[in-house]
Amino acid sequence: MQHFIFDLDGTLSNPEIGILNGYRYTFEKLGMPIPSDEKLKTLIGPPLRIIFENFYGLTSSEADFAIETYRHYYNELGGAYENQLYDGIKNLLHSLAKENKQMHIATHKGAMADKILHHFEIDQYFTHIQHYNEEKNIITKEKMIALILEAENVQDKNEVVMIGDRHSDIEAAHFHQIKSVAVAYGFGSVEELKNCQPTFLANDVQDLTNILLQL
Repeated sequence: MQHFIFDLDGTLSNPEIGILNGYRYTFEKLGMPIPSDEKLKTLIGPPLRIIFENFYGLTSSEADFAIETYRHYYNELGGAYENQLYDGIKNLLHSLAKENKQMHIATHKGAMADKILHHFEIDQYFTHIQHYNEEKNIITKEKMIALILEAENVQDKNEVVMIGDRHSDIEAAHFHQIKSVAVAYGFGSVEELKNCQPTFLANDVQDLTNILLQL
C-alpha cells in the first residue's frame, strides 16, 4: 500500500490572499510596520511562533498575542476562505483514489486545516490529517509524519512519499528516509527546493500527477 503525505498550503491550495491579509491585520494590531508583499510571501509555510519569535524577535507572550490576533482574522474573519485549490488538484486526488493510494495531510496550519479541506470538498480523500498543535507537541513535519507512519503501521518506507513546497517538507522526508516530491508552484523558491535534494521536482500540478501515478 502506497502512502502519499501532502502539505496543504502551497501544495494543494493557494492561500496567499488570506494569509497576507492575516499578517497585515496582525502587524497593524501590533503597531509594527507592515512588510512588503514579497516579504510577507516568504512567511507562508513556517509555524506562526517561529515567524514571530525567530524572525521578528517577539517574546513568548508577545508571540502569543500575535498568534491569537492572526488566528482571529484567519479563523473568524474569513481569511481561511480567501484561498483556492490549484488547478488540477481535484483531478489528481480523484486519480490517486481510483488507484487505491492512501493519502494523508501534514500541515503547519492549525485546526482550520480540517475545515478548509471540507470547504474544498476534498476531505474524504485523506485518511489522516496531522496539523500544528502546540498542546500535543505536534509542531514539526517530522512529528506529523511519524504519527502517520505509526497510525498506519508502515513497515516499508519505500511506499511512502512526502509532497510539499518548502524545505521543511523535504527535510522531514529525509529525516524519515522516505521519498519526496518538491512542488515548484508553491511558496518555496526552486533554489530552496533543489538545495534540499528532493527525490523528484514537480514544476506544476500536471508534473506532480505524472510523478505520483508512475510511482
